[in-house]
Amino acid sequence: MKSKKDILILLAAGSARRMQSAVDDKTLANLAGKPVFLHSLESFIATGLIGTVIITYRDAPQLERFRKSVERLSNKLDVEIQFVQGGETRQDSVRAALETCTDHSGIVHIHDAARPLVTAAAIQLVRAKALETGGAILAGRSSDTVKISHQGNASVESSPDRALVWTAETPQVFRTQSIIKAYRKVAELGRKVTDDSSAAETIGQEISLVENPSVNLKLTRPSDFLLAEAILKTR
Repeated sequence: MKSKKDILILLAAGSARRMQSAVDDKTLANLAGKPVFLHSLESFIATGLIGTVIITYRDAPQLERFRKSVERLSNKLDVEIQFVQGGETRQDSVRAALETCTDHSGIVHIHDAARPLVTAAAIQLVRAKALETGGAILAGRSSDTVKISHQGNASVESSPDRALVWTAETPQVFRTQSIIKAYRKVAELGRKVTDDSSAAETIGQEISLVENPSVNLKLTRPSDFLLAEAILKTR
């Protein structure tokens, strides 16, 4: 993969357990007239930054559905589309995708396909900061008071200053070689991470927080579809 343009890794291999069977696959479910994954994919393509898209998939039936969706748009998408089978966890899927990017020396965007509301403007903000510092993530300031539980149970151990608390979103954007190194380090250490910035922290990578100027909801529960559709109608 020698394109000088950016790479997008679009993560779609998750199991969607919390959807309670409301949809069979949240990344391929219909949202405002198109598959969920296509909303964010079109936002990334609209930036003009992306040369290659890597979509992680769960199994052969899901892959076939992705292929059919992409084929209908092939004449409209001026990017190379690749598919990589994901793993049991998000971490496994990201690493599998990154291992296909080892000769890329540019920038990679890692995005959850279940976040269809990301805008081209937000993508460009994060990318600009990542280019400057080596790593940046889209994030939101916490509007709630956060509690740290005592050893994982239901009693409060501490209450951090809300002004210091951010919620991590995607895309998370890095120099490709740095995030590959980070995920290899995580594997070497046997650690589990739930986002890419946590992996990057293991190699001392500076990570900038970029406040999201708009709603970037992650589709987790059935009611999220109604909210996302309402938001899309206002744009």
